[in-house]
Amino acid sequence: MNSYFINLKTKIQKKTINISIIGVGYVGIKLVIAFAKKGYKVNCFDQDHNKLKKLSKGLSPFSYISNKEIKGIKNNLKFYRNFKNIKNSDVIIMCLPTPLLNNKPDLSHLKSCWKKIKPFIKKGQMIILESTTYPGCTENLFCEDLEKKFKIDKEIFLSYSPERENPGDENYDFKNTPKVVSGVGYNSLNLCKILYNIITKKTVTAPSIKIAEMSKLLENIYRSINIALINELKIATRKLDLDLYKVIEIAETKPFGFQKFLPGPGTGGHCIPIDPLYFSWLSKKSGFDVKFIKLSSQINEFRTKWIIQKIISIAKKLKFSKVLLLGMSYKKNIEDTRESASIKIFQEIYKKKLTINYCDPFNKKFIFKINNRKLFKKSLQLNKRTISKHDIIIISTDHDIFDYELIKSTKKTIIDLRGKFKNFNSKNIYQL
Repeated sequence: MNSYFINLKTKIQKKTINISIIGVGYVGIKLVIAFAKKGYKVNCFDQDHNKLKKLSKGLSPFSYISNKEIKGIKNNLKFYRNFKNIKNSDVIIMCLPTPLLNNKPDLSHLKSCWKKIKPFIKKGQMIILESTTYPGCTENLFCEDLEKKFKIDKEIFLSYSPERENPGDENYDFKNTPKVVSGVGYNSLNLCKILYNIITKKTVTAPSIKIAEMSKLLENIYRSINIALINELKIATRKLDLDLYKVIEIAETKPFGFQKFLPGPGTGGHCIPIDPLYFSWLSKKSGFDVKFIKLSSQINEFRTKWIIQKIISIAKKLKFSKVLLLGMSYKKNIEDTRESASIKIFQEIYKKKLTINYCDPFNKKFIFKINNRKLFKKSLQLNKRTISKHDIIIISTDHDIFDYELIKSTKKTIIDLRGKFKNFNSKNIYQL
């Protein structure tokens, strides 16, 4: 039996393993908490000094994670910006962003990180990638370098386990969300499975790293296409004088073959707007141009543009000039603004010389990029006084903290992009 495998397996089981997590963002922070709660020592690596400083003081850098939760695990955490401490690690988990650049995968964060930690990689370590990427990326990125110094799957272990994090979701976490695991070989796969079995009730074994990578893309392609479908139907049924929310309520009574999706102002976050295009790029590179994925992306972008046009049209028609946008995040109850449709709506309304402010308790201040310059804005408080100073109220992100009774009681024009008032008929409410 392989001695490095036995040694690492024993360390995991005895809780003497040294775990390093690179990238303590929306994905990494949950891994940090999960392992630390089980009594494991976790090294946190991140380039954001302020984030590490907060964590070291027992403070949460994220709104949906309490300070109490961080304080409870603080003694099991260490914080680093310098990668030289990687040499003391047994397991290295990378949770770094993989955005798009000119519709191509941007692996610069991963490549830069790998370049910095390569000198500190040693025999007996396990490297796990959690970042979303295209099939073949994990092995392409690491194997060539590792093969120069180690026997892969014997002296060094390489695995891929796609993140399934849904920030702010109180119903699903590591306990009840199956974790996909894979490895470059038998030993890597088994060590990955043993490790993640610590923090999750169920692991799902993928036959290869490529299949695990593709499974993550399929999950997000599925969502992107269905969101596009429901967003397009929202526009179409409006023209037909059909209430799509009522249609959805009836359709979801079918116990099989249907999953409910709700319309919104577009897509946001890292997963839905970006990840499906990873596969489009890869497939086109291999000689087949997939159309469905690109079409769904175009429809979701069109949905946001269509909404912006409607808002401006309503403002002109009613001769209104003061707009209050509610919610800057891409989804409710978190501060994440990545790829948020709310930002695009704000920017375009501002360009039309309308007065626009925003309210988002999760984003107290924000810097918008408009016409190659920066615009700094602070979130306003949602109260009667704030509402009285605006003509149009846009519900773009439906945070639970908003006082919807207060909003509903106003005589101001309300543009509802989230169906908060779908069962409330009023001439001053526009359901877009």
